Amino acid sequence: MIIAIDVGNTNIDIGFFQGYKLLRHFELSTNRQATSYEYALNLSWLIDNNNLKADDVEGVALSSVVPPVTLELERAIKYLFGLKPFIVAPGIKTGLIIDVENPKEVGSDIICNVVSLVEDYRISGIVVDFGTAITVTGVKDRRLLGVAIAPGIWTASSALWERAARLSPIDIFNPPESVLGKNTVTAMQAGIIYGFVGLVDNLVSLELKEMKIEPFVIATGGWSERIAKYCNSINLIDPYLTLKGLCRLYMKNL
Repeated sequence: MIIAIDVGNTNIDIGFFQGYKLLRHFELSTNRQATSYEYALNLSWLIDNNNLKADDVEGVALSSVVPPVTLELERAIKYLFGLKPFIVAPGIKTGLIIDVENPKEVGSDIICNVVSLVEDYRISGIVVDFGTAITVTGVKDRRLLGVAIAPGIWTASSALWERAARLSPIDIFNPPESVLGKNTVTAMQAGIIYGFVGLVDNLVSLELKEMKIEPFVIATGGWSERIAKYCNSINLIDPYLTLKGLCRLYMKNL
């Protein structure tokens, strides 16, 4: 059994794999102040309470965009399993051509997403990751051509509520029937939800036009199932795309 751990700025996604099959998935909040012992306790609790066995763990793959958490998780993994985790970092085998100015700058989560795209779906396409940031990554014939990065939905919305004295946090999971809001809540819902739908659809359209590929767009990330369904440009949603790519990277680098 392989454990794949994807550390984002907001959440930590944990997948337990048998081969390439995802057995179980869990989500924790990213806590930059947590110690290795706290993360070890979390992992141990998940295993003990979900019919999993620590002795079955053959390896651990780690992708992280939060360096302090990377270090603590690495220590926790060594403590629990006696294993050194495989970490997504420059120099590993990916099977991709990273066609950007500085490949080392590309986030490990983006690499995982693209690996799963080309291995599980198509060698050309676009990945839209709805997380703390929204990333729109263009891929053509296994070549990562570039990325557009925008503020994430919750990130931007939180900034709006913090900076505007008369605006308070609202439910942004469901869009109003009309883009013409009739009160403060529906006005904010319309602006945030339909606004981000437009942002994503436009970025995808521009990337497809520039890359000259057949449209194939896959969405992932914590907000994907809430927002992507309203986007005309997205073909399918795979909430586990990053974990699947991380598992594949682990297998490529054995």
